[in-house]
Amino acid sequence: MKRLSFLKRNRPKEIVQLIRNEKRKNAKTNKLQKYHPHDISEALLAMDEPERQMLYTTIKHHLLAKTFEHLSEEKGAEFIDELNEGLDITVLNLMDSDDAVDILQELKYDDAMQRLEQMEPSKRDKVRTLYKYGKNTAGSEMNNTFISLYSDMDIKDAMKHLIESAANVELVDTLFVVDQSNVLQGIVELQDMILAKHPITIGEIMDTQFYAVNVMDGIQEVVQSIKKYDTTAMPVINDDGKIEGIITIYDAMDIIEEEAHEDYAKLAGLPAEDDVYENAKQSAWRRFPWLALLLFLNIIVSTVLASYEETIAAIAALVLFQPMILDMAGNIGTQSLAVTVLRISRESLHSRVNKMKHMLSELLIGIVNGILLGGLAFLTAWAFLTFVPIGEVGSAMGAIDVASVVGLSVFAALSVSAFLGSSIPLLLSAMKIDPAVASGPFITTINDVTALIVYFSLASILLLSL
Repeated sequence: MKRLSFLKRNRPKEIVQLIRNEKRKNAKTNKLQKYHPHDISEALLAMDEPERQMLYTTIKHHLLAKTFEHLSEEKGAEFIDELNEGLDITVLNLMDSDDAVDILQELKYDDAMQRLEQMEPSKRDKVRTLYKYGKNTAGSEMNNTFISLYSDMDIKDAMKHLIESAANVELVDTLFVVDQSNVLQGIVELQDMILAKHPITIGEIMDTQFYAVNVMDGIQEVVQSIKKYDTTAMPVINDDGKIEGIITIYDAMDIIEEEAHEDYAKLAGLPAEDDVYENAKQSAWRRFPWLALLLFLNIIVSTVLASYEETIAAIAALVLFQPMILDMAGNIGTQSLAVTVLRISRESLHSRVNKMKHMLSELLIGIVNGILLGGLAFLTAWAFLTFVPIGEVGSAMGAIDVASVVGLSVFAALSVSAFLGSSIPLLLSAMKIDPAVASGPFITTINDVTALIVYFSLASILLLSL
């Protein structure tokens, strides 16, 4: 019997080829209907503007709106400006309110307000409510379309209301019980409603032991709460306890992906908006400022080396082991940094005691590794210089002397780098600065300067005196 072969299709590529090669407009429209909005959004990123314009005039409006919901905020704002006048408003009207707000917040204020005023009144009111909250708050990310019930509703009436409202909301797994003032009283799971029978009321099956977040809470805190309380829809309330909206597990996944992309870009020393689909010219221009900054930062390293000119000139063999010390210090510093940033993101370093324990733990790790690797570096340097004597080493100065300096430098550099890798992100976090900016090139530069000072200072004190 012949085995079936299941090949993974490159759907975004298929869509690009469809736009480029299919000449019949109706055929393109019908074929696009078969693709998921996410695949179409990926295809948009791989197209040039004329090809995107062709897609805008071909695809059905509802599907185009769903496609924009899958774009990043930056790309959504960029592409919304490409739409013909009127089509941009149609797309914003058809989008979920929270996704429309994300795009509007990326536009210039006047452009955002102009589009907001042209939207349908019902959608405009919902979007304006979300727009007033600052970025990265629960209020700006919530979806204000959800199903609310009253506690005295009979289960039959509640099910009827659910069926009538389901088409207009994003999620029906969880429903929210409010009083006449819209104050949140409890939650009801859809499964419990299905299993309940008349004459049970909503108040009898609702869960009052629920968790809610405030509209002004930070979005990272909200994501952690969704994970912690294992909920598919987190209610968002104001200071009076009234429910304003919900943040779903799907919203949380999008936020996590976006944050991961930004943090990964920072770790690599890239601008957060750098995009894999940009052409070489665009990417080069975005990366240039970061690379120029790193160029000037490395002048600090050169300055440190210049200050030890006499030591380097007298003992040329020291230069051989400089890369090893810098690399080892950089590696342990990056490891300590990664652990610290991860713990900050998980909010496990919220108290002063926890922060002190963490820094001491990382310092201890650096000391232990410094002792072990320092001993190994001593043996390696001694063996190398014994068999391959360099300059003064092997005559007036013994290989064991230089090897001792190398071993001590590795020990000191690893201990200090581990401490810096944990303390700098905590310091930045306390200053309300994203600790990820301390990563990659910046912490590496600090580690390089520290390791060089330790290495050549020890060499100047211990070797030149000999």
